[in-house]
Amino acid sequence: ADLSAPDRGALVHTLFREAEIARMEPLTEFLRGRNDVRVLGPVDSVARAPTVALDIGRNAEEFAATLATAGIMAGGGDFYAVRPLTAMNVKPDHGVLRLSFVHYTSDADIAKLIDALGTHL
Repeated sequence: ADLSAPDRGALVHTLFREAEIARMEPLTEFLRGRNDVRVLGPVDSVARAPTVALDIGRNAEEFAATLATAGIMAGGGDFYAVRPLTAMNVKPDHGVLRLSFVHYTSDADIAKLIDALGTHL
C-alpha cells in the first residue's frame, strides 16, 4: 500500500526499534544472570535505548581494550558524566563500560559480545 511520508518514517522507526530490542534481549538476559555487573538504567530491553552502560567494578577503559582484542568495539570511561556516575555510586577511576547497538548489529555480533563478556568478566 502507498504510505504517506510521515507514515513511512514511522514504519522505518518501528522496524529499527524492533531490531534494536531483538538484539538487546540476549544481552540483557545474560546480564540479568550476573551478580558481578551492574546495569545502569532499566534491564528491560523494551524500556531502554540501544546503549547499555555497565558498572563492572574495575577500570572500564582497560576492560574495553581487552574486549577489543576479541574484536568487540566498546567504550570505557566517564563519558563526561562524572557527577551523575558518582551519584550512582560508580567509582570515578572505574567509569562504565558502554555498549551500543544499531540497526546493522547482527545476532552474531551479540553472541560474540556475550561470549567475550563471559570470558573476561
